[in-house]
Amino acid sequence: MSIPAPKHEQTPLADLIATSYALERSGDISAAFRQAREALEWARSSGGPEEIAEAQVCVAHCQQHLGHYQQAWILAEKVLAGSNPDSCTRADALRIMGNCRHEAGDLSAAEELYRRAIDIARQIGYHQALQSCLHSLSACVYIPRGQFELALAADEESLRLALELNMPEIAWFPLLTMGWISWVTGQRKRALAIVDEMRGYVQPGSMAEGYYECLRADLALEGDTPDSALPLYTRARAIAEIIGDPGLNAELRLGLSRYYLTAGNAPAAHDWADEAFTIVQRSGNRDLQGCALIEHGRAAWQIGNFSQAETDFTTAIKVLTSMQAYFDLARAKFLLAALYHEQGHSRAAEAWLEAITSIVNGGFAFLLERERTLAFPLLADYLNRDDLQIATLSNRLVDHLSRVPPPPLRIYTLGRFDVRQGKRNIPEQVWRQRRAGELFRLLLVSSNRSTLRDEVIQAIWPDKPPDSVQSLFHQATSALRRALEPDLPDKFPSRYLCVERGQISLQLPTGSWVDFEAFEAHIENRSWEAALECYRGNLFPGDLYSDWAAGPRERLKQLALRAAIAAARNALEAQRPDQVLNVCRRALALEPWQEEVVLLGMKACVMLNDRAGAIRLYQRLEHSLRDELDVAPQQQLQQLYRSLIST
Repeated sequence: MSIPAPKHEQTPLADLIATSYALERSGDISAAFRQAREALEWARSSGGPEEIAEAQVCVAHCQQHLGHYQQAWILAEKVLAGSNPDSCTRADALRIMGNCRHEAGDLSAAEELYRRAIDIARQIGYHQALQSCLHSLSACVYIPRGQFELALAADEESLRLALELNMPEIAWFPLLTMGWISWVTGQRKRALAIVDEMRGYVQPGSMAEGYYECLRADLALEGDTPDSALPLYTRARAIAEIIGDPGLNAELRLGLSRYYLTAGNAPAAHDWADEAFTIVQRSGNRDLQGCALIEHGRAAWQIGNFSQAETDFTTAIKVLTSMQAYFDLARAKFLLAALYHEQGHSRAAEAWLEAITSIVNGGFAFLLERERTLAFPLLADYLNRDDLQIATLSNRLVDHLSRVPPPPLRIYTLGRFDVRQGKRNIPEQVWRQRRAGELFRLLLVSSNRSTLRDEVIQAIWPDKPPDSVQSLFHQATSALRRALEPDLPDKFPSRYLCVERGQISLQLPTGSWVDFEAFEAHIENRSWEAALECYRGNLFPGDLYSDWAAGPRERLKQLALRAAIAAARNALEAQRPDQVLNVCRRALALEPWQEEVVLLGMKACVMLNDRAGAIRLYQRLEHSLRDELDVAPQQQLQQLYRSLIST
């Protein structure tokens, strides 16, 4: 929630309230609370009803941040009872009461209170409260219910208002939830962009920084460097323990639980989840109780304490059901179903039916992608069950899951061939199976990453008899499908490959990166040094004798030479001869008879007073041209050479 600005002329009360909100924004909640109480004392002794109401709102705001939800509610009720129907303080009181109902797990009551506050704020033009309530509606109602599109719409308006009000210090609130939604729904690239934007609105040591570090850690945990998450969670913990905000203290501990579970230290994960649960129980935050129980149950499962895991998941389901928190409810039901399935429990099929009903009805198929190691084997098993209802719903889930983007790929093709899928590096031996790697590489360099089946057959199996190539093509596509998604159920369509009507296409999800495409973009932008940094060698060095790779390889090599010549010219003009020579060496390794490169290199040697080096460059070129092309160097080079040997 955002911080309302004082709404009256500067008085001792106004100064106290402004100071309280400023302290709260900086993360010093205890000091903010002291200032708010001092403001209330002043208002009661020297102010009127409106001043008292403003001070009560300020105190209630701080109490809510400290986790004193009952006290905050009582004070906000007093404001509501004594304020005018269309006053700013009434809108503020309703917002605080909405936050308290959310923490108590009553999302319906919270939504009603937020909407009443929004109506008043719109009617009287109280944009600070409108901004805050829109964000609270998003974070405290729409997100727990899994209504992510509504949450994003509310937070986009909240962010716009924060910036229009020239209050950048509160812009982090909507950015945080927008980033969280992007992360949890698998839109990693967008989440990272939002985190970068959020950085500019975060004050050091504030609650904003604590949540910012948590989100960064969550993203790091699922990225290429999961170990980098630990110092980020640790920084968030240091901030949270100073501030005392129960929500932040619980969130970072849940993050630490996930970190240690990923690292294979289930006992530590269990301890951190236990701490988080204690905090949310003490504060009465039912929203986070469900999340804490889920993480506690996951850790208990990994320890081998199956009865504890079952108790945690079933308790979480009860808590989340009473709140109508459908998103985390679907998570809890799925994990209970997976636990029962692993144990061969008599209720396994029933639990699976309840889980997939929640996932399908809520539109949460992306949860299965996040839990793919558990979900895909489960789905494959239940697709083949005799129970018509389970089989039908499982097939519906397959249809939903087919529309969830798979993990993006990071593909290296210049000087090596390597494919990373999130934290997973696809093993080299997988690519060698049934020509899967060659088919993948062919598709990468095909127009729009798509080509005809007959063209694939001609490129990869030109000498095979017609009666065998169809089988070979099917084997290659099947092997490639398995290379990219090894745990995919048999009936599940590939989300990377599309084979239909005689055409095969490679579909890279948003956020994927291919080095030669990045290289070409640098060339297009005339970013010569960046292009050379990207170009690490010939395209597909393992396919040197494949005709289909020769054309793209030569084209990229010529672009690299173009970049090298341009970079060397720029370095020579900038009087950086050492850099010229470094670039020239790389270019001559690609094509030793490049005359312009040699000319630039010789000029750089002259600039360095290295006459012998310039002569060696010329002589090597002369030999290469004579041996390879049976020609002599250009006149300009000959003249420079003669001038060097005559001195």
